[in-house]
Amino acid sequence: MKLPRKQCIFQGAHGIIPPAGDQTYAQSIPQIPAATERMKQVIGLLLALCGAATVLAEDHAVVLIYHHVSETTPALTSTTPESFDSHLDYLENNDFTVWPLARILSTLAAGQPLPANTVAITFDDAYESVYSEAFPRLRERNWPFTLFVSSEGIDRGYSSYLSWAQLRELADAGVELGNHSHSHAHLVRRLPKESDAQWKKRITTDIKTAALRLKLESGSSSRLFAYPYGEYSPELKKIVGELGYYGIAQQAGAIGRASDFLALPRFPMAQAYADLERFKIRVNSRPLPVSSVVIKGNDHKSYRPLEKLHLTLADGDYRAARLACYRASGGRLETQVTKDHPLTLSITITGAQDAGRHKINCTAPAKTSDNVFFWYSFQWLVKHEDGSWYRE
Repeated sequence: MKLPRKQCIFQGAHGIIPPAGDQTYAQSIPQIPAATERMKQVIGLLLALCGAATVLAEDHAVVLIYHHVSETTPALTSTTPESFDSHLDYLENNDFTVWPLARILSTLAAGQPLPANTVAITFDDAYESVYSEAFPRLRERNWPFTLFVSSEGIDRGYSSYLSWAQLRELADAGVELGNHSHSHAHLVRRLPKESDAQWKKRITTDIKTAALRLKLESGSSSRLFAYPYGEYSPELKKIVGELGYYGIAQQAGAIGRASDFLALPRFPMAQAYADLERFKIRVNSRPLPVSSVVIKGNDHKSYRPLEKLHLTLADGDYRAARLACYRASGGRLETQVTKDHPLTLSITITGAQDAGRHKINCTAPAKTSDNVFFWYSFQWLVKHEDGSWYRE
């Protein structure tokens, strides 16, 4: 992993003092058993002189999701190599810290601080361009990434997918191979006449099969699970949690300690979302501190259209007066403040009644900068009126 530029490591009588990008000054000092107040002051000065003090402790990070890095694959799930290069250059030139996703999540879950501007890079589906285009670029920078693998496609040798031999090479190079299910099916959906118990057994088997194949073929035992198509429900989240995984979704947003660790957001990097100006906004975002969510009109059983969404927010460094919510497909939504302390919003959902996956994004600029946004995204699924599922 490439460390931020402004770092140094000091060797002293009591051992190595970690760079601030890896552990903060506040964490490193207590590791010196005989440290006096004077020693602490000297160490702090040395860290400041080398620039390490500019790497501040944070409680949030941004996770990026890519699929193809190619000019010839479907635009809906593709980023061109040129755009990908511009993303990596921006991260490097602006002192972002690229950490493995598992490390970020375990750090947040433990209540420990992260370096400022921490980012994780992830890919879904194990397409060939990850190996041929993304891997060389990331390896050159010594940056980690996570690749979520659907094992059935690899077992069947689909032409657009990597082989197990290529995946072993990636794993040997330190790439984390996460679970993306075996079948890459729409896991929330029941089969005809399938009971809840039968569905749970089928989905549990599917996820365990992928875990077994990854373990046997690459040695991977990652506890990261990415939902196929980004689709999840309370029941599916429960299965993922019972199996000991973090659940990784696809709706936009930054992650923090208060995030739902069974439906963690990632910023998609494809099509129009891949241009550099949008990329800058996303990697500099913060999690909007939503403490509770109440929905009206969609119970995750009937999958009816959503009518209203009620959000309660904790205090934070965002400008509440400028908070606005939008359909992911475009269009601002009517948003009313129903309570000031704690801040509670009622969002009326319009223009998202058709069958399919729907998302809304709520954002508010930071108090300190109009270029930094606090972000929250909510996803829901809608069936056709006759109860049938939508097609892809």
